[in-house]
Amino acid sequence: MPSYTLDGVPLDHPAGCWRLKKGTQRRPLPGARAVRVTVPGRAGELPITGLDHETTSFPLVFTVTGATPAGTDGGYPQMEANLEALGALLGVRHRLMSLRYQAGSIVRVADVTVTAASEPEVNTGAARAKLTAIVEVPGVYWRDETVTTWQGNANASNQSVTTLASSTAPITDALLRVTGPATNITLRDVATQGAVGLLTSGANSITASERLLIDAATMRAAVVITDTWDLATGADKTGMISVFGPGSASRWIHLTPAMAVGDPFSRAVLLSCTATGTTPASKIEVRARRAYL
Repeated sequence: MPSYTLDGVPLDHPAGCWRLKKGTQRRPLPGARAVRVTVPGRAGELPITGLDHETTSFPLVFTVTGATPAGTDGGYPQMEANLEALGALLGVRHRLMSLRYQAGSIVRVADVTVTAASEPEVNTGAARAKLTAIVEVPGVYWRDETVTTWQGNANASNQSVTTLASSTAPITDALLRVTGPATNITLRDVATQGAVGLLTSGANSITASERLLIDAATMRAAVVITDTWDLATGADKTGMISVFGPGSASRWIHLTPAMAVGDPFSRAVLLSCTATGTTPASKIEVRARRAYL
């Protein structure tokens, strides 16, 4: 059976203090953030691709009982105590909470907030209550629990980032690292053709002892001289980065899965990396988590 945990607390309490209603919704598929453009003298609307997704939300419906944490019957007073405990769990406002969904071997996590909760429907005689909480996923996408690292060629096209295979949503927060020597470095997401790289003029190369770090989430870059993923330890190169392709006005490279023709079960993230002056020691690495709609 599918199950949820919130900040590590099972939403089907082991002792039965509260449990999710059977059939509680699976996370919904996000919709596109609509943009409509009409032109006089032209039927319909202009077709627009590359629309971003809207925030997703869904209900969690709880039955709260009079069971104690030890599994005994505590009656109505315990039901009230359980409601308070569940309310405290759902009522965090100073930070996002971690919601974990598991169905067999499938595990997905998302940072969420509870935007609303219903007035509890209380059955006094049975010491039962029903409560519905609306969970919102501001970042839209669900993720793997663990971060993986992939290594590829610093000068090769259409490389499959195998650690991100089977994703269904774009990975918007990847860390990319290029190990030198390399000059005129460009990294391109094959599906969207969005690209990022060092400017073709000025200090546009790295030596064999240097690594170029690119953080797509914070839109920052640095050159480091040690085996690290920490941009703070290096020389800032954000001003030397060139971003181009769809969406480049507002973001850096998003690694986007593409479906093989006619096979929805084959989804791959393809990355092209071009550079001059490379050697067998030059390489590209991607550190990220898979993303899901």
